[in-house]
Amino acid sequence: MRMQPRRSRFLLTALVVSLGVVHPSTGCTSDVTWLDVDDRPLPFADLDEIEDFLESADIVSNKPIDVGRSGPRKLVLERDGVRAAAAFNSVDETVRGVSRHHGVILTDFHDYHLHGCAAYRLDRLLGLDRVPPMVPRVVEGTSGSVSLWIEHAIMEEDRAARDLQPPDPFRWNQQKKIMAVFDNLIGNLDRNQDNILIDRTWRLWFIDHTRAFITTPVLISPQSVNRCERDLYDALRRLDPEAVRRELSPFLEGPQIDAMLTRRDLILQRLDEEIDRFGAPVVLFELQPPGPELASW
Repeated sequence: MRMQPRRSRFLLTALVVSLGVVHPSTGCTSDVTWLDVDDRPLPFADLDEIEDFLESADIVSNKPIDVGRSGPRKLVLERDGVRAAAAFNSVDETVRGVSRHHGVILTDFHDYHLHGCAAYRLDRLLGLDRVPPMVPRVVEGTSGSVSLWIEHAIMEEDRAARDLQPPDPFRWNQQKKIMAVFDNLIGNLDRNQDNILIDRTWRLWFIDHTRAFITTPVLISPQSVNRCERDLYDALRRLDPEAVRRELSPFLEGPQIDAMLTRRDLILQRLDEEIDRFGAPVVLFELQPPGPELASW
């Protein structure tokens, strides 16, 4: 999803505060609170309730976002007095035959909105809290996917254009390492400055995964997999293939899931090689907490 830099603060906006929701699959505690259109915390106990809201709340506003290649739209959803914004994506395009993307050979490459739902479900399994909640939904007769709007965020493109520097470069680079592992895991061919969001605590959010989950079982950037957050490393080791298939099969074909699981093994192999070479304390890190100051974009 591409935004004009000066408009991004109005079009794509996630302020996070402590919520304390525990992920059943990982035992990790989430520190994310999602906000409504009036900057109030959404009154939901967990991600399941957010998904239910995205699936069933009435659409009270539906406006085009005049950027992006796939005609995204901004929705305002309302139910029981709760109003929250969401993004709608309906891209479904296939490049028939053999093509090459970023040096990777692909067959019948599918740019598909449901890949975003798969990325979100995988994010939940890993306990990452880096991909906004997303569900399939038909909007005005068009099948697509709806994701919760991230309030008070800017795009990486906007940050770079304005030369805004993260207050903690060490934490910033740690988050980039998390993103590199996740993108190699899902086979994401389209990570760029337009689909990285930064909230006011300088937390990175990963969006727009329609071009992920390729069936080629290779790492797209193996050299970038050299450091990893310890919790993510442990979650990858614990990742249950049967749970993965159960959670992702509504959105992905079998070969896509098989390729992702192969990439998981390749990621762990590379990280274990790094651990053997440099030691676990160097390769695996604890993510620095955010500072107390909120950015004022």
